Amino acid sequence: MRRRFGIGWQVGGTTGWGVYGLSLMLRGAERGMIPVPVYVSRSFAPDPIEARLLAPLAKHWDIEQRFFDLAEGSVAVDYPFLVGLGNDLRPYDAVARIAGAPNVGVAFFEYRDIAAADVAFARERFAAIVAGSSWNAEVLADLGFANVVACPQGVDLTRFHPGPRTGGLGDRFVVFSGGKLEFRKGQDIVVEAFRRFHARHPEALLVTAWHNHWDVSVASLECSPHRLGAPKRGADGAWDISGWLSGLGLPRDAVLDLGEVPHAAMPRLLRACDVGVFPNRCEGGTNLVAMECMACGVPAILSDNTGHRDLLARPGAALALRTQRAVAPQPGDPPGFLADWGESDPDEIVERLETVFAGRAAGLGAAGAAFLAEWSWPRQIDALFAALGWD
Repeated sequence: MRRRFGIGWQVGGTTGWGVYGLSLMLRGAERGMIPVPVYVSRSFAPDPIEARLLAPLAKHWDIEQRFFDLAEGSVAVDYPFLVGLGNDLRPYDAVARIAGAPNVGVAFFEYRDIAAADVAFARERFAAIVAGSSWNAEVLADLGFANVVACPQGVDLTRFHPGPRTGGLGDRFVVFSGGKLEFRKGQDIVVEAFRRFHARHPEALLVTAWHNHWDVSVASLECSPHRLGAPKRGADGAWDISGWLSGLGLPRDAVLDLGEVPHAAMPRLLRACDVGVFPNRCEGGTNLVAMECMACGVPAILSDNTGHRDLLARPGAALALRTQRAVAPQPGDPPGFLADWGESDPDEIVERLETVFAGRAAGLGAAGAAFLAEWSWPRQIDALFAALGWD
């Protein structure tokens, strides 16, 4: 009998969760399983091979999703259900109604301080929890969870791999920064460091992929110790990144904002870059954008904290930002709320950029790509299935 398993979050689209869910769905189908997503993004447009693989499963999704929609109260299914968990170790409301056999949590969280009631709920509700990084697994173990599976996400190596440099940017020294724009991701630190680096090297170009759907998340940049403010939305509704950075003294021709980029377009854009900078204050997972950058052979500069440490585990695969000061609590935060977060030093970023600029990091990109070649989505998902006994 073919094994079914549920995926309790939106599959497809440009978010990290969407990419993870799609990869689970595709690998499960390749292995003869029947993945059942609770919701497939309307923007999901499978290529012909993906469509051929998934088409026979669509009837199962239709039946199950109609069941989920029509049922009242809790919904019991006779197959295991993977449930996405955030900072409070609780599922989203609609998914919370589904009782799998059993429920397995998939956790990416950014705070060590988790309320006792939330911990008790997760212990009772989930037979196991899949942790998106070694740091998340460590926190869960400290909280007393016994059945924790540390299994980082993977990379689509059919797309993200070394290749010829993408042309069109001339002889500019191209610095990439990606991830949704917010305080936690540390783009304010990138801006402060790039302003200093650009003053030395006017030929440098900052390429940003900072799209963020959530205004409140962007507004968190107002908490930055660098006092750079936050961008506003332009007349077209998009974040005016170039205008924001121009107001901070960077010439408009020093910045190329990519806006919201289809996931399939990212490899070509990454291969136009000389280096990627990721001074994230915290990562519950292993930072998919940084992983994809490294997989393309682009040297990466990473903050040495939380989930990033999995990417720094291989010596010589990336440049670490070792200076990690405590992050000041934000208004209303309880004491210790940002424990394990790290504040990177813009001057150390400039030093790392100078190293790459001067050619002193030869082989770094290739070493990073070789390391990430071991993190393919099929390999990571197979490891997850094995750990859960789904082989």
